[in-house]
Amino acid sequence: MKNPKVTVLMSVYNGEKYLREAIDSILNQTFKDFEFLIVNDGSTDRTAEILRSYHDHRIKIINNEKNMGLTGSLNKGLKIARGEYIARMDADDISLPQRLEKEVAFLDQNKKVGLVGTYYLMINENGKVLHTVKCLTQDEKLREKLLEGNQFGHGSVMLRAECIKKVGLYRELAEDFDLWLRISEVYDIANIPEPLYKWRLNSKSVSVSRKEQQDKYVLLATELAKERRQSGKDRLQTLSKQEIDSFLDDLIPKHVSQSRKEIAQSCYFWGAILLGGKDYRGALKLLSKSFTNNPLCKSTWVRILEALVLLLFPKPVIAALRFVKRRLAPKQAVSTKRGRR
Repeated sequence: MKNPKVTVLMSVYNGEKYLREAIDSILNQTFKDFEFLIVNDGSTDRTAEILRSYHDHRIKIINNEKNMGLTGSLNKGLKIARGEYIARMDADDISLPQRLEKEVAFLDQNKKVGLVGTYYLMINENGKVLHTVKCLTQDEKLREKLLEGNQFGHGSVMLRAECIKKVGLYRELAEDFDLWLRISEVYDIANIPEPLYKWRLNSKSVSVSRKEQQDKYVLLATELAKERRQSGKDRLQTLSKQEIDSFLDDLIPKHVSQSRKEIAQSCYFWGAILLGGKDYRGALKLLSKSFTNNPLCKSTWVRILEALVLLLFPKPVIAALRFVKRRLAPKQAVSTKRGRR
């Protein structure tokens, strides 16, 4: 049997809420020559039932008896993937119809590129577009900025299967970011300057505690990348879990430059996006974290008040408040202008 051009790889754990929408977005792609590997990572909700309801020959389901986590599940899929190219997909996101077609065409035309992502749209839980993320597109700039942080939307990427053979599978720490760094040391990397993917944002996906842990692992991946660029190898494969934890403990105080003010700014940014997407509880959680780290920021106070009003009061009251705000805005503008004179 002929191998497909593309393997679409997705892992899902208790993803019943958005799973059908994610699967349908792949099955409805304009590009048709693919297999769709879906790893059911020990789900306990209706995920298995939803997967069984599909009868498309391109879908291949891998069932984990126990939950083994994203990294282990993706590696399990990578080991049996048959496609020349591998496209990632997350179980609560949406691929726009031409995503695979345009990524395949890009890799076919750019033989030196091993990894390509795209611009992507942030959407809320109801699918409303909140924000367009425009990533760097050129290899040289991406390679430089990748040492400062992730420059790819994980679910939007497509890579050559040969990349995995050359640089290895996902590693437990820093997952996708670590893999992108290793690929960038062997191949060119790129982003297509067009939004072809929708990433669903909710309060859980931007959990502060989870973000702080991810920041540590991103830092670790960056340090390991610097080691490889200097000596051609890194220490991760030779260290035990205890030694890695010790390494992190030594590393964090020396290199973490994220001040409380920077943490506040990050939480404010995500909180404002959630507020715009009407996830008022999630917004309030992040804005409160922003306030804790920088209580002197007046903008945070205003956003917290706005979130509380939207959360506690009915729509007619909100409409009235917005009407008053619009009526007062011109007067405030005139007053400010006069004050400057």
